[in-house]
Amino acid sequence: MNNSSRSPTVVIAVQALFFLNAAIWLAFGIGSLVRLAHRNPDQPITAAVVAILMFGNVGAMLGAGLGLGRRRRWLYTLALLVLVVNIILTVTDRFGIFDLITLIIDVALLGLLIATRKLYSAPQAT
Repeated sequence: MNNSSRSPTVVIAVQALFFLNAAIWLAFGIGSLVRLAHRNPDQPITAAVVAILMFGNVGAMLGAGLGLGRRRRWLYTLALLVLVVNIILTVTDRFGIFDLITLIIDVALLGLLIATRKLYSAPQAT
C-alpha cells in the first residue's frame, strides 16, 4: 500500500471513536435486554423493539466507521446523519451518565468530521 492510499491519522481516530461508540451501544443493548427480561418478562415486544433500536444503532455506528475509511462524500454525509440523530435522541431521552458519555463521543466525532470535511470530498488516488 502506498502513502497516497493510506487514511490520515485523523480518519483512523474518527473510525476508532465510531467503533468505541458501537461497543458502548452494544453493551447498552445487551444490558437493556437482560434488564427487561428480568424485570418485565411479560413484555417481549418491548424487549424486541429496544433490541432492534439499540442494535440498529450499533450497525449504524459500525457502518459509519467502516464507511469513513473509504473517504467518500456520501458516506461522510451518512456518518453525519447518524451522529445528528444520535445527539438528538440522546438529549431528548432520560439523561444519565451513560448518555453523557455517548453524547461527548458524538459531539467530539461531529466536531472532528466537520473540521476534516475536505478529506471526504477530495478525489481519491488509486
